Amino acid sequence: MVTSDHFSAAELARLCAAKGIRHAVISPGSRNAPLVIAFSKQPEIQCLQVIDERSAAFFAMGMAQQLHQPVVLICTSGSAVLNYGPAIAEAFYQRIPLLVIAADRPEEWTDQGEGQTIRQRDVLVPHLRKSIQLPRSTDELSRWHCGRMINAAIDATLLPVPGPVQVNVPFDEPLYGTVEATEGSRFIAPVPVESFMLPDTGWRVQQLSKSLKVMILVGQGVWSEGMKKQLQQLAALPQFTVFTEATSNLDDAAFITCIDRTLEGVNASNGNDLKPDVLITFGGAIVSKRIKGLLRKWRPAQHWHVDADQRYHDTYRSLTHDLAVAPHIFLAQLEGQVKGNESLYGEAWRMVDARMREAHRAILKATPFCDLTVFEALLEHIPEGNDIHLANSTAARYAQLFDRERGHRYFSNRGTSGIDGCTSTAVGAAFATDRPTTLITGDVAFCYDSNAFWNNHLSPELKIIVIDNGGGNIFRYIDGPDMDPELLPWFESPHKRDIPAMVKSFGMPYYTAQDEASLKLGLADLYKPHDTPAVLYIKTDALTSPKVLREYFTKLRSA
Repeated sequence: MVTSDHFSAAELARLCAAKGIRHAVISPGSRNAPLVIAFSKQPEIQCLQVIDERSAAFFAMGMAQQLHQPVVLICTSGSAVLNYGPAIAEAFYQRIPLLVIAADRPEEWTDQGEGQTIRQRDVLVPHLRKSIQLPRSTDELSRWHCGRMINAAIDATLLPVPGPVQVNVPFDEPLYGTVEATEGSRFIAPVPVESFMLPDTGWRVQQLSKSLKVMILVGQGVWSEGMKKQLQQLAALPQFTVFTEATSNLDDAAFITCIDRTLEGVNASNGNDLKPDVLITFGGAIVSKRIKGLLRKWRPAQHWHVDADQRYHDTYRSLTHDLAVAPHIFLAQLEGQVKGNESLYGEAWRMVDARMREAHRAILKATPFCDLTVFEALLEHIPEGNDIHLANSTAARYAQLFDRERGHRYFSNRGTSGIDGCTSTAVGAAFATDRPTTLITGDVAFCYDSNAFWNNHLSPELKIIVIDNGGGNIFRYIDGPDMDPELLPWFESPHKRDIPAMVKSFGMPYYTAQDEASLKLGLADLYKPHDTPAVLYIKTDALTSPKVLREYFTKLRSA
C-alpha cells in the first residue's frame, strides 16, 4: 500500500484506522497534501470532501454525533483551521469526538511574512480536550515520540469524556511524495475505567426518602432505555417530579416534558408548594430560560449535579453536592433503594401540567396561522421515527411547547446555541445514519449556513423545513429589542435573499406554504421519496407570530 513519505502523516492515517476511525472530512489545500495522500490511500477510512472549512467542521460534528465515534477533520495551514472554531466549541460543550488534523508550515516561519502562516499551534485550545504538535524530524527518537503522541491524541477524543482534539502537523516541502507503507509505531490500547461512587450511598438514599419535594432536571443528551426506566421508577414516587426537554430525548407520560408551558401555571399561591427542596441535574444544556430563572430565584436547599467530568457546574446558583460520576451509575445505585413518603409534590406538578396542557389546546384552536400553529402542524405531521434537528434559536424554543409522542429523536446545537452551523450539522448527521432526518430552521439560520449544500454527500433522507418570519423574529418577542423601532432592524436582521431561488440553485426540490391548507399539502409533498434533500419553505407574518406568542403565554397564566 502506498502512503505519504512524510512519517507523521502516514502514522496518523495508519493509527486512526487501527483505532477504528472510519471517516475523514477533508477541505482542499496544498500544505495538507501529505495528509490527503495518507488518508485517501488508507482503505479502512472513507474520505469526504467539503470545501468550506466552517461547514466541514459542523458536517463532521453531525456525523460524530450520530456515530458516537471520532471523525477526522483535515485542513491546510493558515486561517483554514480558524474556520473550525465554531464547530469545535459546539463539539466541546456537546462532548462530541472530533480529531482536528491541521497542516502547518514549519514553525520557524511563523511571523516571518510567509504565506498561509499564522500562530497555529494550540490555536483552538480553549475548547479542546487535548492539543499536540508533531515533530518534523524523523530520527528514531522523534518517530517514537510522534507515535506515542498520536496514540494519546486519538484516545483523548473519547476518554475520559468525548470531545475535540487538535493535532498540528508542520510539513517541509516537497509535499507530494509517496512511499510503500511499512509497519510504524506501536499501537497503544486505551483501557477505559468507569468511575464509581463511594460505597456509602446511605445518606443519598436516606435524604431522598425523607425529602418531600425532589425535582430531577435532565439536559441535552440521548439516553438509554435503562436510564429512562430508572427515572420512571423515581417519578412514580410521590415526592419526585422529573423535568425533561425535547433535546433530553426522554419523553414519557410520567415526566414534565413541556417545561416553558407548564411553568406558566406557577404563581404566588402555589410557588412554595412547587419549589423543590432537592434539585438533581445531569446532562447537557437546558433550553428553557424560564426554568433557569425560576430555580435561581427559588434557590433549592440542596442541588446535586451529577457528571463524571464537569466540576462545580452551578447553573442555578444553589450547588451543594458535586457528584463526579456518570448519571446511569448514580441512578443505578438508587434503584429500588429510595422509599416513597406522604408527599403530594409529584401530584401537584402533574395537576399544573394537566391544566396548562388543556389551556394550550384551547388557545391553539383559536390561533391564526403563525409560527406557533406551524409548529403544531409540523410535530403532528412529521412521520414517526424521524431524527429532528432544531436550529437556533426560535425553532429550539417553539418545539418545547408541544407534547412529543411520535418517537422522534431531537438534536440541536445548544452547546453554544449559535446559528452558524445548524444546517451543516443536520447534513452530516443524515449522511452518517441514512435515517429519515428533518431540519427545522429559520430563514436567517438557513441563509447563514447555505454552504452546507456545497458538497456531494447529501442524503435523500434529509428534509429541510424553513420558516421565514422576516428575519430574526425572536427579537420581536424578547423584551428590549422591540422597544425601539429604529434599533430593531439591527437585531432582527431582515434580508432580501430569495430562499426558493437559493434552494433551486442547489438542484433540490422545494415546496411552499403560506397558510394552513398549503402547509398540509407541502408536508405531504415534502415527505414523498426524492433523490436529493427536499425543502419546504413556509412564509409567516413577521408581526403576527411574536404577538401571538406573547398572548399565548398571557392566556396560559390566566388559565
